Amino acid sequence: MVVMEDERDDVVMLQLYQQEDEDDRPARDIVGEIGVCIVKEPYFKVMADGEYGMRIDHVSDLIWLSETDERVPMQWRPRISQLDKTADEWRCDGNAAMKAEKFFDAIKKQVSMLRHHINRSLANLKLRYYDAALVDANCTPANAKLPEKGLYRAARALYELGRFQECSNFLELLLKGYPGNEPGKRELSRVNDRLREQKHGQYNFKAMYEATKVSPLYLDHATYVGPVEIKESEGRGRGLFTTRAVKAGELLLCEKAFAHCYADSTEGLQSPSSKISLLMNTHTNRMVIGTLGDLIQKVVQQLLRNPSLAPAFTSLYHGSYEPVELTHVDEAPVVDTFLIDRVISLNAFGCPLSSLKSHFAEPSPNAEQRQRHYHSCGLWVQASYINHSCYKNVKRSFIGDMQIIRATGDLPAGSEMTFWYYGPNDNGYSKRQEGLQQTWGFQCKCVICIEEKNTPKKSIKKREVLLGDLKAACEASGGLQLSKAERLLTAIEQTYKTNPAGVPRLALWDRYLMLTRIYAAQNQPEKVIATTLKVLGSLGFVIKGASLSEATNSRNTTFEVEQWGLMLGSVIEAWVHLWTAYAYVAPELCGKAEECARIAYRVCIGEDTTFDENYGKKALIF
Repeated sequence: MVVMEDERDDVVMLQLYQQEDEDDRPARDIVGEIGVCIVKEPYFKVMADGEYGMRIDHVSDLIWLSETDERVPMQWRPRISQLDKTADEWRCDGNAAMKAEKFFDAIKKQVSMLRHHINRSLANLKLRYYDAALVDANCTPANAKLPEKGLYRAARALYELGRFQECSNFLELLLKGYPGNEPGKRELSRVNDRLREQKHGQYNFKAMYEATKVSPLYLDHATYVGPVEIKESEGRGRGLFTTRAVKAGELLLCEKAFAHCYADSTEGLQSPSSKISLLMNTHTNRMVIGTLGDLIQKVVQQLLRNPSLAPAFTSLYHGSYEPVELTHVDEAPVVDTFLIDRVISLNAFGCPLSSLKSHFAEPSPNAEQRQRHYHSCGLWVQASYINHSCYKNVKRSFIGDMQIIRATGDLPAGSEMTFWYYGPNDNGYSKRQEGLQQTWGFQCKCVICIEEKNTPKKSIKKREVLLGDLKAACEASGGLQLSKAERLLTAIEQTYKTNPAGVPRLALWDRYLMLTRIYAAQNQPEKVIATTLKVLGSLGFVIKGASLSEATNSRNTTFEVEQWGLMLGSVIEAWVHLWTAYAYVAPELCGKAEECARIAYRVCIGEDTTFDENYGKKALIF
């Protein structure tokens, strides 16, 4: 908030929104004690004291004028003697500002010095203006003698823009012309790591976890786009589809966030983007609270600094909002804050610091829905094209600002990838549809929703009564009567008409898992196998050769997962229980159960490099 006056000495209070954080650029540096600016389409509002003030939501609506700009009123222009500096004097001033790490000041002093653009490129790199740094590096085919500093700084800018192949090309040119450039060698090694990630999906996941322990949170990794493509989805706009058949657990996407904000005071990691903010959108009168408001500011600044990134973001779904068609005005990028707010409100979502840490606290399908209330949030461009279904066929997981998406089952070529925005839960059909309609403007028509909609109210009421009886039996002072619980679960099963292979029975899986845990504690492996198969069957899994009767009575029956069901975090535990129980009564099936446990872990956690330390070696004592 600053005080400004016009040519007639009229004074007004000015509020600037979506500016850089104070740690990145102090407010005094943004405004300055004496400066001249133009405000496009000024918007006046009533301040808290009842007086009028001016508000600027769009950062591109404010233009700061240089001292020599002809638009500066005559009475405010400096004297000629104040501008009469030689090129060497300007260069010395610019170098002094660089040494003092006053990078914006350095850019201003070098702005009219064409032969010192390479120096200015360094200041732009420091300030994350990578588009400008790339231009200032002056590494174009027309430049016959490509300078060493220019090649290196161009490569650095391309790296930060995620253009890794171009970065590699520049570094190879640099080392060909200047083979002794040690920073160039280090950068080439780093960019080769990114290219392996980008082209082949080869990641060091343990290194990712280590990076999440460092403040500020930043993971230096590339985006991998696997066998997927964006296509039109009938009645759903654009969607993400598989380009070939994929197997359960296969990596489809590992994406670096376009923007990400993390805040969690309980873990001791506080980054510059960790504040909890409040923002009012004057276009929609909608209030944004939390890091979502911080995310808007982050994207605004990102697009202002590097407009080459804008098309990927602005092409995302933004509802009925009509953005301006122009991308640049007055040689500056147009940054529409209201468009950014709309895109983020429809495409961003909450996320944990890592799915590994949050996994063991995931007791039900509501867990993914609760991610919407996490302090952390982010936006991933490719993942934003994935449409909703309660019966999802891919699952997302997180390590820092990396989102990992894997297939939850075997998918044929041309399958549309889906995950849930709101998870199916015991609250029922109406509440879920209301949430989807209010936020995204559609209602879900997946098999789970159709089944719930068409289930007679009498059956739903009977199921609720039985679930209440089961809860009371579990909480009884004398302890749970297992035989009674099994009878109640059988009765609940009878309230469903559709085979669970077609529609999961969501009221049953966690109740059967409760029994599995009890039988495991009592060392009853036969019971563990029976109830675990009920857990998986309730979620839509179809498994051949898994029961004890099949394993012992038919030598021709082989263990096979014919259909993978709804993949929840507790599926890992179910497979581990099965693996453990088989070790006692059907050891020949242990390998198959372990393999399925690893696949489930890979899908839910995002990787399986940590499987052994969390489950594998401990399975036999689980």
